[in-house]
Amino acid sequence: MARIRAAIVGLFVCLLLLLSAGCWLQVGISTGLSSGEKEYIAIFNRVDELLIGDLGDTVLLAELGSKYEGKEIIGLGTTAREHCGELIFSSGNCYWADPTNQGWIVELDWSEEKLPFCAVVRVDRVAGSTFDGVYGDLHAYVEGKAKELGVPLAAVRVKGRFSGVKLSIADRLPVNVDEKVKGVVVTVDDEREWGFVGFYALTENDQEIISIDGHPVHLHGMTGDGSHGGHLVQANAVDAEVTIYPIGQYILRNRVPR
Repeated sequence: MARIRAAIVGLFVCLLLLLSAGCWLQVGISTGLSSGEKEYIAIFNRVDELLIGDLGDTVLLAELGSKYEGKEIIGLGTTAREHCGELIFSSGNCYWADPTNQGWIVELDWSEEKLPFCAVVRVDRVAGSTFDGVYGDLHAYVEGKAKELGVPLAAVRVKGRFSGVKLSIADRLPVNVDEKVKGVVVTVDDEREWGFVGFYALTENDQEIISIDGHPVHLHGMTGDGSHGGHLVQANAVDAEVTIYPIGQYILRNRVPR
């Protein structure tokens, strides 16, 4: 009983600290999951708010380093750089797709870099389901398989050979509701080795936070040689392996919405 009281008091203190800093914490829980319940997706800012110019909610890459550097992670995001680009969290590292150079991949150190949006989760302690010999439209496959598994929220890892890959790479983020994201589109038609990571969200509410409403699958990825990377628009799997990790919840940290 004493432990329960201590836990409640500790949580209350954490919430007070967050509120005093002008932030709020939202916990989203997906029911009916038998695995992945000990892990959560840490989400900083919301995609829907990012896309209307909310660039004030930032987290430092250095803050994430103590928990995620060198760990088996899946994640995505963007930066506050002049040319913001796209982030890919995978295999304990953070990679940046450069919008000024066809999505050329640069490995970042876990520095003081500001991130106006990111979502990341550890998957080394989550029992994932792996499917080999995947072919065809990747987004459709992931969405269909997640529904078949009855998974409302999941992290996704993909590797294999793909053709007809289309990427978008954000260059400048909007600063108000009247602006749109400015970016570049890169198409790689020939068959190559690719790796993708990201998330699946079933509900409209969760899609607005971690993706875009109507797009349950949000993936970022890069070629095996690092020549191209970014946000995945479409990809045709020739021979791929897909792993879906059910995640029990997410924790969203951002300021009180405007």
